[in-house]
Amino acid sequence: MQSIVNFEKHISNNGTIVLKFLLNLSKEEQRQRLLRRLEKPKHNWKFSPGDLKERQLWDKYQNCYQELITKTSQPQAPWYIVPSDNKPLARLPLAQTLLQTLEQYTNIAYPTLDTKIKENIDSYKTQLNSEK
Repeated sequence: MQSIVNFEKHISNNGTIVLKFLLNLSKEEQRQRLLRRLEKPKHNWKFSPGDLKERQLWDKYQNCYQELITKTSQPQAPWYIVPSDNKPLARLPLAQTLLQTLEQYTNIAYPTLDTKIKENIDSYKTQLNSEK
């Protein structure tokens, strides 16, 4: 876990914005979604019998998630826990966090195009259009 912290610190120090989201699903909601995958033939492909085996380890997974979040959430790379039983409602705090974070950066700009490429845009268009 220290390697994760070190890596995130390194990329953060080099200009990468790091936000980590855990879309937290309740055990009951996961059960309902697995049942829907089995009940709807077009969603059967999403189901794996391994999902049932993994559900038996639910509490262990929860403990591991808690430890990971506690040990790897840092000011330069925070974790955001999003209750996700309701998909549409889960999207709102995620979008709000992204917006609030990006609004803090006023120096974000589109990359500039190399002058030589810019000067030849018309010829590139001509070349592509001639392939019809």
